[in-house]
Amino acid sequence: MGMGKGKRNRKETALSGKPARAFPVFLLCFATPFPPSMTFHSRPRSELWQLLLLVTVILAVPLFLPADPPPSTGKRGVFDQKRLEKTIQRQPEVILVGNSMLNTRIERPLFDAMVQPNQTAYLAEGGTRSLAWWLFMKNFAGPLNPPPKVAFIFYRDYDFTSPGMNLEGAWLDTIRTLMKPEDEDLLAHLRKTSGAETNPLLDSYLPNKLSRDVRRRLRNLAVDAGAMGGGSEGDNQLEEELNDLFDFENLRANVLDAGALANDAVPPDTQNFSIDPANSLLEHFNTFAKERGMRLVFYRVKRRPGADNTVIQDATLREYTREFRRWAESQGHALVDETEDPRLVLSMYHDGDHLSRAARSEYTPMFVERISSLLPVPPAPASAPAPQP
Repeated sequence: MGMGKGKRNRKETALSGKPARAFPVFLLCFATPFPPSMTFHSRPRSELWQLLLLVTVILAVPLFLPADPPPSTGKRGVFDQKRLEKTIQRQPEVILVGNSMLNTRIERPLFDAMVQPNQTAYLAEGGTRSLAWWLFMKNFAGPLNPPPKVAFIFYRDYDFTSPGMNLEGAWLDTIRTLMKPEDEDLLAHLRKTSGAETNPLLDSYLPNKLSRDVRRRLRNLAVDAGAMGGGSEGDNQLEEELNDLFDFENLRANVLDAGALANDAVPPDTQNFSIDPANSLLEHFNTFAKERGMRLVFYRVKRRPGADNTVIQDATLREYTREFRRWAESQGHALVDETEDPRLVLSMYHDGDHLSRAARSEYTPMFVERISSLLPVPPAPASAPAPQP
């Protein structure tokens, strides 16, 4: 009988002081160990069940949603012939390729004016990575005659050795608008090797980084739920986590990509610089460019800095960038890295690694200054300011 009493005592919880009921095991997937010093306080059982119901709904909804985005009434997933025609019409000598790191940095009319007489074209889609950039080069820059003289490709950290990144969901639709039939084998290979087709159920309809972000928020919520009843500080913390979880702006794919969660969680093997076709598409870019007399400029953007306006880089990333630069220069290309530029300060950033709209007009002249020597024709000198009366 004493043993039975001991078992009952072990089932008592600090949250209620009453015998515990069965706790859903699936919540443990998101929980992190509680600090030994954490003190639990009582809370009405009805409120705890409301929280439990809320989390259950969040986790159950994915089970009833379709695995793929709904079909579009437009030409989603079909090769974008209009984009190709517009690119050909511009007859560019300079092309800029990338994703939102390009779209949220360059003020296009200002850049076009500053690099005259060079003609430019922009090939960028938010959320894309090196496969899409290769398709831009092959299927949109390839048909240009004469070919462009230089291509600036905006990237972050390990993008070029993570070719299987962002190949599912809505991104897959975007990639198909850049593809020709002969590109299907490459896409299938990258999706297979990256595991994009064998993700858990939650990932089957949510992009990889979005599902990871939701897990992070649920984990934070599970931990901070223990602070309920601990006074205003604990309740305020829980409220912040709930707001973070349900904030629609935070759930937008581009906002999540702004922080490059996928870039920050790459497997260790992708942190070794490689031109092996099994690990990157760099030889595709290199061969394509050499056949057309085109120079590639790999342009590494500055990630969102800390309060001191600097970006922390570990030894692995620094060595990766050095090896990348050595290879690029050995092939007649270039790598430009703005990470150490002190002029790019935290106040210029909006969400994640994106710059604010107001900062683009300030950033664009800095960019021109960095790359002017790499342009086919030196930019025309800026007009002198009009004399003051």
